[in-house]
Amino acid sequence: MLIASVPVATSPAAAQASAPDPARALKRQLRNEHGVRIAETNRYFYGRKSKISGSGIRISGSLQLAPTGPAAADFTWWDLPLPKVEGVPPKKPDPYHVIRVGEDVYDDADQYPGPVPDGKKWIRFPNNHRGRMARDMAQDASLQPINVYDPSMMKAVLKRSTSKPVSGGFVYRGTMSYQELNTVSKGHVSNWSSGRRIDEKSKGKISWQLWANRDGVLQRLITADTVGEGKDPLVKRSDTRYTDWGFDLVIAAPPAGEVIDEEDLLEYSRMQNTPVPADEKNT
Repeated sequence: MLIASVPVATSPAAAQASAPDPARALKRQLRNEHGVRIAETNRYFYGRKSKISGSGIRISGSLQLAPTGPAAADFTWWDLPLPKVEGVPPKKPDPYHVIRVGEDVYDDADQYPGPVPDGKKWIRFPNNHRGRMARDMAQDASLQPINVYDPSMMKAVLKRSTSKPVSGGFVYRGTMSYQELNTVSKGHVSNWSSGRRIDEKSKGKISWQLWANRDGVLQRLITADTVGEGKDPLVKRSDTRYTDWGFDLVIAAPPAGEVIDEEDLLEYSRMQNTPVPADEKNT
């Protein structure tokens, strides 16, 4: 997962002194009605030798930012194709389109497994009704364990990192335990494999490589999120690229006439599945 880079000819001491501050650069990007584009790949492995399990998720979209962090998201995600099986053609994964504006999350109705009223293209869910993975994605169009839109989190990451000059900027490498992650995070942090809250007894660690340009603006983040200990831990590797920081962006909710609330959709589904009463005159 390491990416080759061309070092800039300079001494380690000078490199550390001249390295920009990505946490400070982030604050300059957290402006109303400005955004960033996201492209991310997540893969899941068993064991330290990184034997792939065959599963993964890809995400592509945009975030609308605010001084407090991501205010809205518009993204598509899909499962990565499973490894080829002899004699079985690979199935093309279905994309899932999601829009989040504030606390409201809208899922593409085409992916709903049951009946949907004519003209309704989006289903509005209370975000706490969605699965943990879906809730995490809706926040920042990402499954990264590190919240790069939180300056205090970024400071904690940089404090635990070594920096090195590379072509176009700097790379920061470091590691923290689950206990440290829980300490520096705002709110509680969940274990990606179990959904349980990480606490002082949780076993696991996060390693990262973070690339920033010469101004300290984040360009790429690769993490290895390792659950547990021993010879065969579970590992989630996330690779995210950030582009077009600061472009003008306002993400709007879908038109009201195209939206149905989850509660109303469940009632509609019940009505569709209710048996028609027998007509006494015709039986």
